[in-house]
Amino acid sequence: MDFSPILPLPVRCCWMIRSSDGLSRPEVIKSASEVPFRFRSSTMIPKPIYEVLPYGYVLVGVLAVTGTDPILGKACGVLLIIVGVFVYQARLRYRHRKLRLGDWSSGGARHPGAAKRFNDHGEPVSRARTKAQQDFYQGEENYAEGNYAEARQYYRQAAEQGHISAQVNLGVMCVAGEGGPQDEEEAVHWYAQAAEQGDALAQFNLGAMYVEGQGVARNFDKAMHWYRRAADQGNAPAQFSLGLLYEQSPGTLYLQEAVQWYRKAAEQGHAPAQVNLGALYAEGHGVRQDFQEALRWYQAAAADGYAPAQFNLGVMYAEGQAGILRDLAMAYVWFSRAAAQGDADARQFQQQLAAQLTTEQKTQVRQLLETS
Repeated sequence: MDFSPILPLPVRCCWMIRSSDGLSRPEVIKSASEVPFRFRSSTMIPKPIYEVLPYGYVLVGVLAVTGTDPILGKACGVLLIIVGVFVYQARLRYRHRKLRLGDWSSGGARHPGAAKRFNDHGEPVSRARTKAQQDFYQGEENYAEGNYAEARQYYRQAAEQGHISAQVNLGVMCVAGEGGPQDEEEAVHWYAQAAEQGDALAQFNLGAMYVEGQGVARNFDKAMHWYRRAADQGNAPAQFSLGLLYEQSPGTLYLQEAVQWYRKAAEQGHAPAQVNLGALYAEGHGVRQDFQEALRWYQAAAADGYAPAQFNLGVMYAEGQAGILRDLAMAYVWFSRAAAQGDADARQFQQQLAAQLTTEQKTQVRQLLETS
């Protein structure tokens, strides 16, 4: 069974939300849009040939049909056209999964900032600053209790005094329509206020608004500007998003930039970046093709329970790659883990593999799944 390449998984937009305890947590805001993606080359056929193979079949078939050959030649031509279409459709269906630009944006991320009354040197802050912190703290308490209208009011009071965390959280509430009407333009205003003060989370949120065209005209140059400012401060989602923008720009140099930013985010444990970095290694795009590196990054993301990584591991073991032995039992295990999270494609491949497993492999699968 040929498992290359694999269709990317639509994901939901995930935003980092910081709360008064200083911890960052993901929050799903809304469904992401699907966007184009690139083919992964087959491991059995050289990449340039693989990309044009279906078109070659169709072209030869058309020439045979329209020529003056006998009936047998025309029949062969029709057959070649059918084969070409079949190969093309197969190539569309099977791909390594990778997140694309529309899979990671939109919404907003809340900010931490407990109500400190002293600065970093232990000195009392100004009375005005204390009032802003108090308002923010009241906003946090009301938000935690589900009193969104009151939370929005307190956040606004603190935001108007220049409180960064309140500005970001108010922006999030404006995007989500919590505690009041949805107002994406106001969200952009507050994100910009905090972003200009150098806050990485606000810069990331503002970049995402420019990507989606929410509350502001879509502008990828400005999105890249704000992502870059956040990424330079070590914000992993911004590093990943910057990698997405570079990857979808034309040119090898941009692909190399994408690899660098994916790596920075991946090294911080950012699962989507780990998957995309692994996919670039599997494709040999922007970096020398290295299936062992692809495997390593997929395993890192899969260890955190990330379904697209589990799916891609299933693909690698089902196919067998350079230096990676074909192992249907391991492929079945990884497809099973992805399927358990609701992955319909993984469930389909799991069912297909089940018919091919030997009794010994089935025993191995049971043992692996029981210990996971």
